[in-house]
Amino acid sequence: MAGNDWNTRLSLLQRAKNPDDHHAWDEFTFYYSNFVKVVLSEMGVNQNDKDDLSQIVLISLWKALPKFELDKNKARFRTWMSTVIHNKVIDYYRKVNSQNNKNSKFWDDNQNQLTVVQPEIEKIIQNEWEVYVVQTALERIRENFSGKAMQVFEMSMDNVPTNEIAEKLDVAYSSVSKLKNRVKERLVVEITNLKSEMYLFEE
Repeated sequence: MAGNDWNTRLSLLQRAKNPDDHHAWDEFTFYYSNFVKVVLSEMGVNQNDKDDLSQIVLISLWKALPKFELDKNKARFRTWMSTVIHNKVIDYYRKVNSQNNKNSKFWDDNQNQLTVVQPEIEKIIQNEWEVYVVQTALERIRENFSGKAMQVFEMSMDNVPTNEIAEKLDVAYSSVSKLKNRVKERLVVEITNLKSEMYLFEE
């Protein structure tokens, strides 16, 4: 989605107040569905439950969006999101039936509740958010580079020495830095664009 469209459109938060705005729902799930699944995985939710629970969380977030106020002096979006996820995971496992279905590594069988508290989930969200943005940006720019540019960049991010990269990929030593910088510059732009598109997280 073009940056200008995001600058001139009504915010996703405002549009969420209209339950018939299916395009807004599509945008919301496009940007946040995979991320919610990542957070659930970090919380220890197993694969069998993750798809159902992520859908429950997304719907709950969407329904609650109209009541959420973007106010930097109050709760940030990710703080609010962590509250919703925490509550929905607890509700889900309480409903899903006794011991055999308590699959989260944070589930305390004795206490009958998740041992992870909301601030911990917010830390998970913050940490995973940074990783998620970079990985998503990398996937977006991958098709823009042909040849060995992406391989050079990814190997350099793994701290592979320049001479080793040049030898393994059969490229000139002097080309390694050029290719790496080309990808890095495009990645920085894409990360900025992505954060703008998913601006709720930056509030």
